[in-house]
Amino acid sequence: MTLRKIELKNDEFYHVYNRGVDKRVVFKDKQDFFQFIQMLDHFNQEESLGGLRECKYPINLEHRGSTSVLVEVVAYCLNKNHYHLILKQVVDNGISKFMQKVGTGYTMYFNKKNKRTGSLFGGRFKSKYIEIGEQLGYVGVYVNINNKAHKQEHLGSTSVLTYVSGWNEYMNKSKLGLCKKDYLLADFKSIDLYKKYAEKTLKDIIKNKQKMKELELDQLE
Repeated sequence: MTLRKIELKNDEFYHVYNRGVDKRVVFKDKQDFFQFIQMLDHFNQEESLGGLRECKYPINLEHRGSTSVLVEVVAYCLNKNHYHLILKQVVDNGISKFMQKVGTGYTMYFNKKNKRTGSLFGGRFKSKYIEIGEQLGYVGVYVNINNKAHKQEHLGSTSVLTYVSGWNEYMNKSKLGLCKKDYLLADFKSIDLYKKYAEKTLKDIIKNKQKMKELELDQLE
């Protein structure tokens, strides 16, 4: 994967997304989902930490570097053939560096595991600027409960994952600690109030397909 510089600004929020080449499945099982999540933590460093071995259960994000992070992860959702992230860039070219590390690292892991070669994702990641305020709140809901926005749930056994998202972090049902939650929760006095807002916003998202297209949110169904 070639790293090409793009003009993303520090202290701004971006919706970052991509899908498997030819819409192929890129997360086949539980191991794949949590390997990618651990990479979101492991590679978020200015210093080089090298490769990441296969993650173990339960997932444990303890690999913190001594230098500053490249981005802040605000929200995420991994679906079987694509992912959505909300990232705040912290250092110059931070998002590009971060996504290059994650994309390359995960592709190497996936190809080795599945005895394949070549690209895994459909080219360079896509990014869309998010305005602070209403738009950030709207996209935050869309990303964190992306499966419900597409009316998808877990399929079959509960041990079979079709998506993994940051929603449980926001509902205090997960201690993973990957997401920087303050940006989406700042205007709410309680988790229950944010949940009510998210549920109402989800209904609007499902109804308002045109707004989704304008925000380029509906391209990865």
